[in-house]
Amino acid sequence: MARNVLLSFLGLSDYKPCFYTYQGETSSYTRFVQTAIYELFKKDGEMDVVIFSTKEAEKNNWIDRVNEENQLVEGLKTTFHRIDPKANIKLVVIDSSQDERANWQLFDAILNEIQEGDCIYFDITHSFRTIPFVSLIVLNYARLVKKASIGKIMYGFFEKLGNPRKVDNIPVEKRLVPIIDVTNMAALLDWTNGVDQFIRTGDATVIQQFTSNEVKKIYTDPDPTIEERKQVSELRELANQLDMVGKLMQTARSLQIAEEIKKFREQLNKVRNIETDTVKPLIPLLDEMEKKYENFTEDPFQNLFAMADWCEKNQLIQPGLTLLQENVVTAICRLFRLDETNKDIRTDLHSAIRILLERIPEEDWQVKNPSFVADIVEKLKPYRDLLKPFNPITEYRNDINHAGTRTDARPPQKFYQQLSESIQKFKPFFEEVSNSSKNYNLK
Repeated sequence: MARNVLLSFLGLSDYKPCFYTYQGETSSYTRFVQTAIYELFKKDGEMDVVIFSTKEAEKNNWIDRVNEENQLVEGLKTTFHRIDPKANIKLVVIDSSQDERANWQLFDAILNEIQEGDCIYFDITHSFRTIPFVSLIVLNYARLVKKASIGKIMYGFFEKLGNPRKVDNIPVEKRLVPIIDVTNMAALLDWTNGVDQFIRTGDATVIQQFTSNEVKKIYTDPDPTIEERKQVSELRELANQLDMVGKLMQTARSLQIAEEIKKFREQLNKVRNIETDTVKPLIPLLDEMEKKYENFTEDPFQNLFAMADWCEKNQLIQPGLTLLQENVVTAICRLFRLDETNKDIRTDLHSAIRILLERIPEEDWQVKNPSFVADIVEKLKPYRDLLKPFNPITEYRNDINHAGTRTDARPPQKFYQQLSESIQKFKPFFEEVSNSSKNYNLK
């Protein structure tokens, strides 16, 4: 069963007692931020605790000891059991060295304490040297290999009270130390990973999953602000729109893609206009996302070409072949003002292109509407040379759609090569019909 677990590090310092606060709640008076976090966040559910400590810190702060004034100083273990006798606490001793070997040992030590599906509350208050860096890597790794999640990343801001030597002069009731929630820094890492995957592949799945999780957190928060809800709602809508465009590309829904990209840009601008500290670091990432569709314009003919080109750049070979061939037919429909969704018209246009390219005599035509086809063949004659790549792309599209079951099936590497070459060969066709449409529409 998934559990909540607090991971924390114990240092050597002679910690001063104080009250820790978080969102209006206050902990018991304590030397240890770990017990404060346990108290303040245990309401989220039962919480196990794992403390990482060097042997030196264990001696100084884990167990009870007698100080120089011959006074008993309570250690973290005793403090925990005093606050909650049933607390499940584990001490893991780590090496105090900071070389590469010790860092890998620390990586293993932390990872070994994370169970499948854990929700991790991570305290970085007393992390030192390379520990925060190694820990963040472990957390990210554990989310992948152990399906763990991050509940909170926290820092006890004791420095707010000033120099530790002066704390003794501060009245007890004024020793209030805030616990700072830095979880959004990990969220930025999630966004970075998601945007990186999107830029490389066009797949927005990671972004969508992350924003969906953030929505759940906000709406289960007992006291979310209106601004927080607005922010996460707009981010979720952006992720959904990205996912929609990606799925349209993957399934070659050519007549919807351009319109959904337009909606994506509109939603992107809404997110940019959210003035919060959380969204500001995302702005450069949003800019990179927008570049992904920079070749889509207001020109409906150039957009038809951009779809296939986008697929080629993102290794979507089968949709790319389909979009390239069908968008040639769609471009002809738009040029001559034909119904681009009419199945019979599109079938006749496929036939007309083949007749034109292979110079098939009229008596050998096998079409339902000879007069319509004859008219189209005549109108397409100026574009004959530009349409020459059409037949080869048809052959490759048929081959890939038959899943390699033909005796003359081509090897897989040939398809990407053919798509890439065909896109470059067809580029002049889309440019020409775009120019022709302006003249044609004036008549």
